[in-house]
Amino acid sequence: MKFSIFLAIGFLCSSSLVFGAPAQFKHQAKNVNCEACHKTNAPVAAAKSKSCKQCHNYNELAAKTSKLNPNPHDSHAGQLRCTLCHKEHSESVVYCKECHKNGDPKFNFKTP
Repeated sequence: MKFSIFLAIGFLCSSSLVFGAPAQFKHQAKNVNCEACHKTNAPVAAAKSKSCKQCHNYNELAAKTSKLNPNPHDSHAGQLRCTLCHKEHSESVVYCKECHKNGDPKFNFKTP
């Protein structure tokens, strides 16, 4: 009985690391290593959007987020750099708020 409780707690803790943490853990869980995005084993700079788009199709992302208003992947500013919002090694942000500073609740969506 004690073992199954510890097993359940361990599973919950590890799944929260993968699903509630910065994207790096989601990529690691899928066996995507640093070199796949940074193009080097010892990253010294942020990955480029070109690397993101090897796996993530921008038009498919726009379709997937089409119910959001505004749709962050169908912006009046065009196709923005992925890393403006999506942060691998820290908490992601809503880049729209850099200009839309009026506290409009429609920009209060979660960025993975």
